[in-house]
Amino acid sequence: MKLKRITNSNNEEAQRLIALHSETFPEYERFQEIPLLANLIDNAQPMQFNGIYEDDELAGFFIYWDLEDSYYIHFIAVFPEMRNHKIGQKVLDWVSENLHHPVFLESEIPYNEITARRLNFYKRNGFKELANDPAILSDVREGGHPLWFMGTQEVDDLTPYLIKIRDGVYYATGE
Repeated sequence: MKLKRITNSNNEEAQRLIALHSETFPEYERFQEIPLLANLIDNAQPMQFNGIYEDDELAGFFIYWDLEDSYYIHFIAVFPEMRNHKIGQKVLDWVSENLHHPVFLESEIPYNEITARRLNFYKRNGFKELANDPAILSDVREGGHPLWFMGTQEVDDLTPYLIKIRDGVYYATGE
């Protein structure tokens, strides 16, 4: 598995990945406007929009935010024909080997088999449940289900990290 940062939303690979984003995630989870995602790809320095390649074939994308003292995983998506090849696990292996500050993400509190599998996937790959739908984030998030705030390590005080995610990710993306 190889990651390649994409910084031009007009190239063919970016267009395929933007379409995958729209097809994969429910409306309440995804970027609400495709021009916003394209603008972030082209201009948002803290947002890392990466193509995932498996055997030199475009397999999906991985979006994370570099928040200086931490990272926030926003999305991982794999094309349907590339699923069940442990690509998501390989991405999280890359995360553990290359991102050396706390890494955070959100995962739905399980309400069906798919959401339970997703939560267990993150747990198997080193993420711990740190907070149940923290108000700092849930107050600005629209729609959807309650989320676990998860991380690769416990921190003494989550509040500064949550504020940085709210201000640097949620407000930047209009979520």
